[in-house]
Amino acid sequence: MKFYLFSFIIHMILFFSVIKLPKNEIKLDSKNVVVYLNELKIEGENTPEPAPIKNVEPPKEKVEKKIEKKEIKKIEKKIEKKVEKKKIVKKVKEEVESKVEEKITEGVEIAGVNKNVNELEGLVKDGTGTYIGDQKSNQGIGYKIKREVDPNYPMMAKKIGFKDEVVIKTKFLVGLNGKVEEIIFLNDYTKYGFQKEVEKALKKWEFEPIVYKNKKIKMYFYKDFRFNVK
Repeated sequence: MKFYLFSFIIHMILFFSVIKLPKNEIKLDSKNVVVYLNELKIEGENTPEPAPIKNVEPPKEKVEKKIEKKEIKKIEKKIEKKVEKKKIVKKVKEEVESKVEEKITEGVEIAGVNKNVNELEGLVKDGTGTYIGDQKSNQGIGYKIKREVDPNYPMMAKKIGFKDEVVIKTKFLVGLNGKVEEIIFLNDYTKYGFQKEVEKALKKWEFEPIVYKNKKIKMYFYKDFRFNVK
C-alpha cells in the first residue's frame, strides 16, 4: 500500500513539472507603449544599418579662385574687344575727317558749323601745290593783260614769196608773277619760222597777277595767231 502511495506522489510531481501554467496576460494600451526603433527587428532578416550621414564640406578656396580667374579673363577679353572696336572706329573717323578737311577752306558755314570749304575746287595743282585755272573752264576767273605783243612775219617766208594765210594755235601758261612760263603749239606748222616768231612774241607778254577767291593762281590761256601777206 505504501508502495502505491509513493508511486502516485512521484507521478504527480512529474506531471506538474511537465505542464506549465499559463502566464497572466497583460493588457497593453497602445497609447502608453513606447517602442524603440533599434529594438524592432524582424526575425530571419538581416536589416542593414543606416549609413552614417556624411558632413558636406564647403567648396575649397582653390576652386573659388579658379572660377574667379576664369571670370576675370572673360571680362578682360570683352574689354579688349571693345577697346579694339573703338580704335578701329576712331581710325576710320580720322581718315574721313582728314579727307573732308582737304576740301575745306576759311569763311563758309555749313549746317550751322563753321567749316572751310575749298572754294578753289575744280582747279588743278602743280608740283608746288599752286592752283592752276583754265581759260576754257568758264569759272569766271578775271585777268588783265599789261602788255600784248604781236609776232612779226617771218623773214624766211617773205624771201621765198610765201603768200598763204597761216594760223598758229597756242596754249600758254601765265605764272604767279604774270609772265608766260610755258608755250604749247596745238597745230604742227613748223615751216618758214612762224612758230618761232609766235614764241618770241608770247615771251614778251605780261599780265597782272591773277587772283581767284583771294588767292594767286596760275592760268592757261589759248590764242590763235594769224599771218597774212600785207
